[in-house]
Amino acid sequence: MTCQHVEESREADVKNMNTLRVPPPILAGLYLSAALGLHFLFPDTTITPPRYRFLGIAILGTGIFLTGWAFRLCKKKGTTRNPYGTPTAVVATGPFRFGRNPMYLGVSVVLLGVAIFVGTVPVFLAPVAFFLTMNAVFIPREERTLERLFGQEYLDYKHRVRRWL
Repeated sequence: MTCQHVEESREADVKNMNTLRVPPPILAGLYLSAALGLHFLFPDTTITPPRYRFLGIAILGTGIFLTGWAFRLCKKKGTTRNPYGTPTAVVATGPFRFGRNPMYLGVSVVLLGVAIFVGTVPVFLAPVAFFLTMNAVFIPREERTLERLFGQEYLDYKHRVRRWL
């Protein structure tokens, strides 16, 4: 790749970052708010029995733990936790050994826990929408950045560890 191509790629990444600057936790909150709004419009769409509410709470807690663990590891490694920031290291320990995006996975699991707790069809749309957005918008851009910054180190990690699990 020539210097001109690298610079064009960098400019394209900057343009892409400016199109959707909503932080993932805020985006998750927006999806959840919309889903809960739909839940109140369509409350008779229950698909999980009430006895599964405790399972939803346990799943929610697992998601919070996973997100916090990954966040702390990034902080300890001194790299950004902001998807719009510039990473300074490839983190490959802790939950990053099992999936390249444990913070996004954790937030998806939190949303799934809420959906199981509430139990109606509209609330299950939030984790699906969040997962699809992360997979189609955020992660590809982040992967391009990591490949550009860390080259073979990141490519080796990418081949060893799956995107989600």
